[in-house]
Amino acid sequence: MVDEFDFFRKVRAYYNNVPFLVQFTYRLSHRVDKAVTARGSFSCRVNPHTQIVEYVLDLKSDSISRPYSEQSSFLFSSIYDEIPAQSIELNQFLIQALRYPLPIEYDWQAFVMSGAEDAVNMQTIQQLFKKWRFKSKDEQPVDGKLKVGQVLLQWQL
Repeated sequence: MVDEFDFFRKVRAYYNNVPFLVQFTYRLSHRVDKAVTARGSFSCRVNPHTQIVEYVLDLKSDSISRPYSEQSSFLFSSIYDEIPAQSIELNQFLIQALRYPLPIEYDWQAFVMSGAEDAVNMQTIQQLFKKWRFKSKDEQPVDGKLKVGQVLLQWQL
């Protein structure tokens, strides 16, 4: 059994800036995707008043750019707007919040790690990327057709 103050202190100490990698692709031109890597880290915050563990992430991708291209066929045409060089950047983004039960008579490390694996995985990062829009030269939103291929948590406990 761990008292709540110890839980608070240990979660902040052990689960602060846990690194992860995201490998994903974006649409470069018709049927051509380009692979990119993003590096990130997540941290856990504990709010003892509400009994919630919050998972917050920071992420920065390699630079992404594409030239304007157009593909036409008999049935359809595809236009890919230009994306000037830019990267995906998320700072202190709250990705998940879990309520922890009291008293803490369970394996709290397994609880926190399970929550982290639920918070930082292919599906959740894909949902974040689905909402992401790049900016064109004239500041218009452009869909890069991002697709997450792999998310690797790097536990170093």
